[in-house]
Amino acid sequence: MPDDNALGLLTRPLPIGKAEAELSALLRAWRRRLKLDDLPDFVQYPHRRRRTVSQDDIARVVGSTSFWYGELERGRLGRYSDDFLDRVAEALHLNEAEREVLYRLAVCRQPVRRARSARSDEVSRTVRRLVSAQRCPALILDSTFTVRARNTQAEAWFPALIPGNANLMRWAFIRPEARRQLARWEEDWAPSLLAQLRMAHAREPGHRALAQLIREVTAANEHARWCWENEPNVVDTGKAVRGIRIRGEGTPVRVEVITCSPLGHPGLTMVIVVPVEPVDGAEAVPASTSSASATARDCAA
Repeated sequence: MPDDNALGLLTRPLPIGKAEAELSALLRAWRRRLKLDDLPDFVQYPHRRRRTVSQDDIARVVGSTSFWYGELERGRLGRYSDDFLDRVAEALHLNEAEREVLYRLAVCRQPVRRARSARSDEVSRTVRRLVSAQRCPALILDSTFTVRARNTQAEAWFPALIPGNANLMRWAFIRPEARRQLARWEEDWAPSLLAQLRMAHAREPGHRALAQLIREVTAANEHARWCWENEPNVVDTGKAVRGIRIRGEGTPVRVEVITCSPLGHPGLTMVIVVPVEPVDGAEAVPASTSSASATARDCAA
């Protein structure tokens, strides 16, 4: 029986935590937001008064039976193939986040990421302003770890990382000055960077530029090659607080590395190097910042 809530309104329990109910609700919502014009060759479908997209319409586009697609929309979990789910995602015009949710609910795993388009790596004027506004060194990396933008603080700290011409991984593993600048490079930095590179490749195994980057890094650096072959890892197990020598000189500055992806720019990552001690020209944060520790492992710079 429904219960009265504090406002005196009748309520009923929501099926929170039930994958079947969530999958069914989302698929119905995704289908209902479509128009017949959104479907290919919709004029070939039988004439009817209703102009909403039906389960039969989606089944035709996907190339399956109405029963099989209906089972999915009713939240019936099963052994759906990647090809089938991708055709459903395309028919429903799902973006990458929605496609991932479809996979997670229907087959309890992530999908193989599609190769990113060049457009997803574009740096908008707003993102450039965001980077420039940071009081700590900040970089924008694209999906191949190429530097696309930086602020003046990052220019002072990392003069070699020139937007458009420098790649974080090539710099870290091939350029000798990187190993001088990144304190305890072999222990604290190399494992983190290799884990991020391996995770990026696992997410997009068909990304040719990433594959080429891995070949270059492992061919140029013996330590990177040995770790890649003998200690495969996709999780950064290093220290949250690490050392960086500004321009490769002096005592290392203790920093945490924080990352985020600007909304609407799935191919970009913003990396902010935050000192945990006062440094000229950069903000400092308490060494106990735990939220930064979690994201620091996502992409070290």
